[in-house]
Amino acid sequence: MNFSISNFSLFAFRFCAAILLIVTLAFPRYNRPGTEATLAWDVSGYYLYLPATFIYHDLKQVNFLPEIIKKYQPSFSPDQAFPIENGNQVMKYSAGMAVLYLPFFAIGHAAAKLNGYPADGFSLPYQAAIHLGGVLMAILGLWFLRKTLLRYFPDRTVGWTLLLIAIGTNFLNYATFDAANAHGWLFMLLALLVHLSIRWHERPTLKGAIGIGACIGLAALVRPTEILFAIVPLLWGVSSVSALRQRLDFFKKNYLHLLAAGAVTAAIGFVQLAYWKYVSGHWFVYSYGEQGFSFLHPHFVDVFFSYRKGWLVYTPLMVFALLGLTISDWGLRIADSETEKSEIRNPKSAILAFFLLNTWVVCAWDIWWYGGAFGQRAMVQSYPLLAFPLAAFLVFVGNKTWRKWVFGALLLACVALNLFQTYQAHWGPWEAEAMNRAYYWRIFAKLKNEPNDRLLLDTKEGFFGKKRNVQTLYSTDFEAVTDSTALSQQFTHSGSWSAVASPTMEYSHPTVIPRPGNLKAGDWLHIGGWFYGEALEYDSWRMPQLVVRFEKDGQVVRERALRPFRVMQPGQWTEVGMDIRAPRKDFDSIKIFVWNAGSGAGMWLDDLKMETFED
Repeated sequence: MNFSISNFSLFAFRFCAAILLIVTLAFPRYNRPGTEATLAWDVSGYYLYLPATFIYHDLKQVNFLPEIIKKYQPSFSPDQAFPIENGNQVMKYSAGMAVLYLPFFAIGHAAAKLNGYPADGFSLPYQAAIHLGGVLMAILGLWFLRKTLLRYFPDRTVGWTLLLIAIGTNFLNYATFDAANAHGWLFMLLALLVHLSIRWHERPTLKGAIGIGACIGLAALVRPTEILFAIVPLLWGVSSVSALRQRLDFFKKNYLHLLAAGAVTAAIGFVQLAYWKYVSGHWFVYSYGEQGFSFLHPHFVDVFFSYRKGWLVYTPLMVFALLGLTISDWGLRIADSETEKSEIRNPKSAILAFFLLNTWVVCAWDIWWYGGAFGQRAMVQSYPLLAFPLAAFLVFVGNKTWRKWVFGALLLACVALNLFQTYQAHWGPWEAEAMNRAYYWRIFAKLKNEPNDRLLLDTKEGFFGKKRNVQTLYSTDFEAVTDSTALSQQFTHSGSWSAVASPTMEYSHPTVIPRPGNLKAGDWLHIGGWFYGEALEYDSWRMPQLVVRFEKDGQVVRERALRPFRVMQPGQWTEVGMDIRAPRKDFDSIKIFVWNAGSGAGMWLDDLKMETFED
């Protein structure tokens, strides 16, 4: 089918919208149970204001939350709110997403009552309404992005840019599977803000200024750091010193509009202050505990390149947007207009300023991996601005035939990788939070879960070839241990005793093995045994661990730990072990024990052994 220059971007938008809707409806997350549901984890915390206010009328105590967690299991614990000194509970997350969710919450509430579902805020109609609302917001963001890009770039370039953003980046995940999360909604707000800012600079109106203030206020109410959105209306089109002087003159002439925009932003922000005052008696409450920013020590390398959550590792297509920032001539066109006021000047300075400041803030957050997510989710909302250098790069590529073939193939590979890894993230052997190099390459191109692979998330080492010359260096069934204080007879794999670490016994009996005389630095070791859990812990931070320490004169030279629960079934003995190399630093003993890292579930170890082998 031949698409003319005049309609390709519209076709691309419709295609993207159709893909987002098809993926969402074909694989609906809103009808999944527990932590896989729409209203789970962070989203349930964003949303909690609404049922607390409109259903339970309990914004201070949130007494309904334990029962909701018991019934729907949106997370492992009620950590969406925390107690304060006056006996009330404060929501961890700010109220911005609840404000954005409100129309869809109302639809879900009405649907629940009309169709016989529990009107409790978490039944299927609420899940579906919030999720589909997020998809619609993402589509609306693409619509405003298209309208803006068409002012600057040819129609065909705009169409390809939309396609690349929508299906070639992790935007796809946050516009479908995780559409209720904040990032697709913020994408829409930034795309709308750019559109309104350009129109306001062309023809200043009070209505436009109020719209700008609303976008900035809502974004900052969702995430206070998004106050950086204000850079867009302030610096858009300022590409020189003379342009800056003109901008300042423009602001002087329209200072009432600026005041109106600022007043709207402040009024929206006051919602959060009023909530804190109502619940705690204080105008400000820091709700993130020990989490904060390290602005002097930002995690740039981790955020961009780590296997755990590296932005360019999981969304490599955005490399081309960054390359676009280096292109001096973006090939921008001037919009048709009857007046000089509508001349669109180069937005590169505003985009670069926002990108640099926003990236610094994203990287400065101590929890720089932003929890369980696909890729670096905190960058998604900046894509309406990064779409400009990406489009400029496409214009650059289109100037030479060889560039079209070379970079076209690379872009296609990036799209294919994004589609495949998005599939992996939801149906394959993906790890949302603790990914590392060893596990990433072990599962690369895999669709099937192989449980033992997940042990690489702990050891970062692994041997998957054929073992040769296997020799047992040590073994014990704990029957000869004279100190029974950290042993158990409750569950055993053989004999009468096993080692255990439980909620009441943090550490098991330690097994200390003198360094075997024939063990050299760099030799492969297999250390493992049979493990049992009557019940399992599914929070990886609290899982009991098998700990192996190489020590010299009682000091730790190297330590490795393994979470056997990753591959176990409750009530079944399972053989689990780790393959690691002996450290190159000198050591005189190996200490092995089980550590309970705060879990309510105990873990038993029996028939421990240590082997050496060759590859």
